[in-house]
Amino acid sequence: MSRFLQAVQSNISEKEKSELSVSELQKCGLTGIVLKPYQLDGVRWLSQCLKTLDGCILGDEMGLGKTCQTISLLVYARGHLRMKGPFLVLCPLTVIEHWEKELKSLCPSLRVVHYKGDKTKRAELQRNMEDQPFHILLTHYQICQNDASVLKRWNWDILVVDEAQRLKNENSKLHRILTEFSLGFRLLLTGTPIQNNLQEVYSLLTFIQPDIFPPDATTEFVNAYAAVQTQSSQAKELHRVLQPFLLRRVKAEVETELPKKVELVVYHGMSAVQKKYYKAILMKDLDVFRSDQGINNRLLNVLMQLRKCVNHPYLFNGVEPEPFEMGEHLVEASGKLSLLDSMLAHLLEEGHRVLLFSQMTRMLDVVQDYLEYRGYSYERLDGSVRGEERHLSVNKFNTEEVFIFLLSTKAGGVGLNLTVADTVIFLDSDFNPQNDLQAAARAHRIGQKRPVKVIRLLGRDTVEEMIFSRAVSKLRLTNTVIEEGQFSLLEKSKAASQLELSEILKFGVHKLLSSDESSVQRVDVLQVLGQSRDGKWLVDEEHVRPAEEEADEDEERQNHMYFFEGKDYSKIPSTEDEKRFELMLEEQSTPAEDAGKEGRSLRHKAGVLFSGHLASTSRVKRPLTESELEERRRKREETAAKKAKQQEEKKREREEQKYKKKMAWWASCGYTSLCLPSADSEGEDVDEEEEGDVSSVNSTDSDDTAIRYVLGDVTHPQAEREDVIIIQCVDDSGRWGRGGLFTALELRSDEAKKQYELAGDMEDLELGSVLLFSIDDKQSRLSGRDYLALIVAQRRDKTNQLSGIHLNALDEGLKKIYRAAKQKKASVHLPRIGHATKGFNWYGTERLIRKHLASRGVPTFIYYYKRTSSDSTTTAPSPTAAIPSTSRSAFAPPAPVSPSSSCSPGPPEEQAESPEGSRSSQQGGASGLPDFMRGVRVLFYHVGATERKKLARYLIAYDGDEEDLVSSQVTHIVAEVQSPAHIQELQDMCQQCPQAILVKKNWLKSCFANQRKVSTSKYIHHFK
Repeated sequence: MSRFLQAVQSNISEKEKSELSVSELQKCGLTGIVLKPYQLDGVRWLSQCLKTLDGCILGDEMGLGKTCQTISLLVYARGHLRMKGPFLVLCPLTVIEHWEKELKSLCPSLRVVHYKGDKTKRAELQRNMEDQPFHILLTHYQICQNDASVLKRWNWDILVVDEAQRLKNENSKLHRILTEFSLGFRLLLTGTPIQNNLQEVYSLLTFIQPDIFPPDATTEFVNAYAAVQTQSSQAKELHRVLQPFLLRRVKAEVETELPKKVELVVYHGMSAVQKKYYKAILMKDLDVFRSDQGINNRLLNVLMQLRKCVNHPYLFNGVEPEPFEMGEHLVEASGKLSLLDSMLAHLLEEGHRVLLFSQMTRMLDVVQDYLEYRGYSYERLDGSVRGEERHLSVNKFNTEEVFIFLLSTKAGGVGLNLTVADTVIFLDSDFNPQNDLQAAARAHRIGQKRPVKVIRLLGRDTVEEMIFSRAVSKLRLTNTVIEEGQFSLLEKSKAASQLELSEILKFGVHKLLSSDESSVQRVDVLQVLGQSRDGKWLVDEEHVRPAEEEADEDEERQNHMYFFEGKDYSKIPSTEDEKRFELMLEEQSTPAEDAGKEGRSLRHKAGVLFSGHLASTSRVKRPLTESELEERRRKREETAAKKAKQQEEKKREREEQKYKKKMAWWASCGYTSLCLPSADSEGEDVDEEEEGDVSSVNSTDSDDTAIRYVLGDVTHPQAEREDVIIIQCVDDSGRWGRGGLFTALELRSDEAKKQYELAGDMEDLELGSVLLFSIDDKQSRLSGRDYLALIVAQRRDKTNQLSGIHLNALDEGLKKIYRAAKQKKASVHLPRIGHATKGFNWYGTERLIRKHLASRGVPTFIYYYKRTSSDSTTTAPSPTAAIPSTSRSAFAPPAPVSPSSSCSPGPPEEQAESPEGSRSSQQGGASGLPDFMRGVRVLFYHVGATERKKLARYLIAYDGDEEDLVSSQVTHIVAEVQSPAHIQELQDMCQQCPQAILVKKNWLKSCFANQRKVSTSKYIHHFK
């Protein structure tokens, strides 16, 4: 008997049987749920642990309701045990909104602090937490680590850590920080208590019960149970050690009503180009295979390159043929994508919805291109997607008829509920099988109404087979340690864990590389996937049986997603593989006579340098005559022209079909587009005025063709009797912005937001499109109508990243607006489009405005918004404005402008403070930026352009202003002094504006770092 079992028996008493009922929990404050019997048992077990232990692990399989059981325990602790709290709940960022929703629904009587946001918001929350009592603080790991010094101030009665596998390494930062907290009871939630080895189990045990499992006894624990898979006595003892601290239930045992899950492994061949590069990757670094060391960074790099090759050769730079256009080559180049293409067409036709997982975000990029090419609807979530956008993507997939959800296995495999999908496809496998299990549980969980089919794509005779085999062995360890039975698999598991990485790389080369030709074959998808009816899989009862029946089967057969139809994988390469590999080494060692001839090599990419195997075998050829060369050149040109014509025709056909489908959809919805037609669709010839554009742009403007610069509010244009067109640039997302010109337009008219979002819903926002409509619904002039023209000039991608303004889209939009203005005899009024946007070309924009509008006789006005001290409107930064995320814009009712100052032939830089749409005042609110720099007007002197731009951006964001000229408005001169001449110039400037304080740039940096206006005393320039 080990000392660990002795310690458990001597320190842990038997738990008293709990009679806790649902009605008691409801009296304590639990609402909005009726616990299932096994969930109530879980709460009873947790309540017993709370009374007798320092901590425990709820290790139920993913999808069995660990969250609701935990909240029930907190309600019980507060309502029945009268624990005052507070309780600390930590979870991943991806599931924090799910926790917020569940806490609000299940325990509305408990006061919950959602501890998140930027540094300023968290500081405000800290002050409120000190003044006002609370019961639960909910936050995510990263903020807990960043604000550990703050959170240590409280004595936490209960700590809950969701997805606690983050603590499997006792040397991790989160593990170290939490051990420094003042904690009462510690509850760990994880669907994967063990992922790789016994050391991870011990790390969790030492966190919840450090007195029994001291941190310095890890090696002793691992050695004590090293033979757990061969000696049943050790296995039984380990179960006795774990039993008081760990509760683990699986779906097959407790959730009998949950629809069945079927797992399939489907093999695919390799295209010729994949085989070519697979061999080249193996041969690129021969020394690693001749070394005595099996596992090292170089071999791991080779393994990663092979995995990329099996996925898709276009993951390497230089492989995709030019020109880079969508086409069937995208599918044909990869055996995996060819198989996926056949499957998705069948799944869409049968009414299934799909979760598509990959380890590589680059592979997701390729699949995304393919989905765009095929016209499939999709959402995407990976590590680059921000928290808010993750929530929006999940909601859209769950509420709309989106066909496919692209997910990275790690980012999309934790905490998401995607039960609207009934098909899960893994493009590649993880070495850690628990990551794949977590991912599959996104669909197969409570709430699922249809059978779920999990499909894994494996490249036949490639490293993917060996990776899959090793994952099986790891999962067997989990079953042995956590779940009883199945203790006779040591040798195979041990073989997998000790397998030399070099042998993994050699696996399958004999069959795979026996031929250079493609081994991709057509697949009978219906036969492979099975039948379905009305969007539901028809489960073959003969192959899906309860766990207790599976236990009676041969020990080799596993009842989990890694059981693959009885196939026995070898753990070492075959003799033929070894011979074939040695032959390849010998061939590679012989220097080629003409290496590099007539071959196309890959461009260099980090870690990838392919060898001469990509070159064609050198052989003597008869030189072609001049006429033969000319004939070959002619045939190649004809073939290329023919292919290009065919591709163009197919592209045109697809666009026509897409257009007809969209028109039918619009007709069924009663939607009429407000987009202006293009010049081509109107069939108008370019008039004579346009022919003179080049000369007019380079000539001096007359009064009739000059751009007029105006101080005022563009949403209330300064016009007389003529019609007016107001221009604003938007992106193609269909989500109306907040702040700046967006808020001003929304105050002016309800139509602006309404028509733009409607166009977004109807997919009527393409780059270069212009929506034109009247905005006289709230306010109007006595004569003349006001129109708003929204030019779609920016793109917003799936990760919510906003592009800059596309000048070609702006150019197309201005052409359309010219024709509308000419027809309506209207003047055009614009803010200073894109001002303060990083890298924006205002010079080019102004030339376009002049070219298409002013020089052709359209009265054109560009507005500079005059900020006043009485501005009071507060807005939040716009997510769709063409400005940096820290910039803002404030709007007040338009002040009258005198005729003498309202218009000028040039930009009134000395009068105007900021253009419309460039920034907004924030005086409060949860989402607003602080305004501690209000009233500060800075003139920069001799500060580098890049640093000046950065400082000015922050200054404006925090409600300050940048001045371009010396004037009485300047409050501070921020200067860098590098020569006596600079001192003289600064002294002259100080005489011109004696009210200004002369400071160093570090003053601004200190203000921004401290989030307040600091004293200038330490930063003033002193000149002798």
